[in-house]
Amino acid sequence: MDRLPPLPALSAAARPKQPTSEPGDDARCGLFRTALAQPGASLTEAYRRLHDDPRCVRAPAMGLYGRSVEVPGDVDEGTWKMISIRDEIFVAVSECDHACARTESVPPEGFVEFHYLVTGPASVGVGGGQDGDSVQVGAPNFILCYQGAGLRYQITCPQGPRRALGLYVSSRYFARLIEALGVEGETIRARLAAVKDDELYNVQMRLALDAVQAIEQLLASPHEGVRDLLFVEAKCTEILYASVGAWIDSLRDGAQDVILSSRDLMLMERARTLIDADLQKNMTIPDLARAVGTNASKLKRAFKLLHGVTVFEYSLRGRMQEALRLLVDERQSVGQVAAAVGYQHQTSFTTSFRDFYGFAPKDARQLRGSERTRGTD
Repeated sequence: MDRLPPLPALSAAARPKQPTSEPGDDARCGLFRTALAQPGASLTEAYRRLHDDPRCVRAPAMGLYGRSVEVPGDVDEGTWKMISIRDEIFVAVSECDHACARTESVPPEGFVEFHYLVTGPASVGVGGGQDGDSVQVGAPNFILCYQGAGLRYQITCPQGPRRALGLYVSSRYFARLIEALGVEGETIRARLAAVKDDELYNVQMRLALDAVQAIEQLLASPHEGVRDLLFVEAKCTEILYASVGAWIDSLRDGAQDVILSSRDLMLMERARTLIDADLQKNMTIPDLARAVGTNASKLKRAFKLLHGVTVFEYSLRGRMQEALRLLVDERQSVGQVAAAVGYQHQTSFTTSFRDFYGFAPKDARQLRGSERTRGTD
């Protein structure tokens, strides 16, 4: 049986730029790659730095190492527990409460990624710009991603609590896994082999209860040191087995997996930009689709997949964030703010604002600095 296609050499135009700066202020808005290495660093480089850290716990005979990394920033935002299983499966456990959105651009490395969200707004994104598109997953679902060799993708964690698990499986390990599955694995191998350099394959699936329980057990590991490394390895094997089984079953049942081209990503980014540019407008889905040059069905499906929320939910979040800024920073009246974010009636705005934030617009001015940042979700 053929193995997964090797990662081809990138052209000069597609080859990721090499990081040139040391970790610093950028780490305050980045994720673990940036925190451990530097902006634009690969996952492999981040884990290499992790391995060389004297604080790292190791079990050399088993090919295991890892440690918890504090999320950098001015306030305590939690930790990332990062573990390598023979440098073939990289495990990242997030136990965070982010004070602001964090994002980082990642070069293609050929990983098959499994992302599981237990709590909070988590997203995985793709795109060539600084502001990435995103994918959000709500438990007990998970998202599987595999990007083309010339496509950079972005990981974005919005502000707020996040409890999640990410498994980054190397192409060599995944090829062995698919080969071991025999005929059952052929459908998966063919799906991934068809992904072009500028495309992203992704599929969202529902996990069975036993898999959800295994994820919860991994996140709540009672062990420390080497025993924790061994426990995590065992649970990852269980979770991967369940996830690949769900993937095979979903394809057999005709579930819709998605391959998005670089053009699709560009159109969804354009839609996001149009929404951000004028928060007073409530464009309908057909109007927005015509404006960006696609159809309403693709817009709804791809926007939700890439940004993690519907067009309406994304627009509402932007309007509420702008409303909070106008109330606190600009000291505008509630009526002025309501009109500025597209509400014809102040009472409707007040209801939406209270539903979104949990307090009334008139109480928003009590928020200052980090308290405001913490409270916006």
